[in-house]
Amino acid sequence: MTEWIIQIVQQLGYAGIFLMLVLARVLPPVPAETVIPLAGMGAASGEFNLLLVALAAGLGSAVGELVWYLPAHWMGRERFEAFLRRHGHWLTVRPEQVHRATEWFARRGGVAVLLCQPLPGLRTLISVPAGACGLRMPVFLAYSAVGSALWALVLATTGYLVRIGFPWVADLMVPGALLLFAGLLLAYVLRVVLHRRQTRLTGGG
Repeated sequence: MTEWIIQIVQQLGYAGIFLMLVLARVLPPVPAETVIPLAGMGAASGEFNLLLVALAAGLGSAVGELVWYLPAHWMGRERFEAFLRRHGHWLTVRPEQVHRATEWFARRGGVAVLLCQPLPGLRTLISVPAGACGLRMPVFLAYSAVGSALWALVLATTGYLVRIGFPWVADLMVPGALLLFAGLLLAYVLRVVLHRRQTRLTGGG
């Protein structure tokens, strides 16, 4: 699958990067981001510009995430709160916290959207509460684009450094990403355990 993605980027340039990132956000299994380090390598030979690669990727990511944001936005906060009351324990949100949680996301959820952009899966899922909780579309698009562009710049710079003679940089990328994901997963598991224990102690189940 990666080969035809690379061909599209080679033929269309920045427009190809934009289109592939849109596709990757609509269909998360599509490995479109694999082309960004290759575009960074191309920047070392003058084929691409690192900042324009990051810009194209950021805009494509934000547009693609609208596919998840818009249906949730149309669903509205009331339906989303009803869903959280049924299944919120997996998100460590108690029924009495649901309204406050959605209020918080409506005001400050852009930061969560930005921070989730480097994390496969989460960057797509975060679009759902962003839309349902009423995070304004311009704010959502801005945080999504900035977060994705910064991550794309990291990936492209990695490819650039590998091309100009620093191959060890690539060796650090995968372990670093895995450590970040493992840390976030561990924090989530601990939060779920503590949340369920607190709920039992307070008689909530």
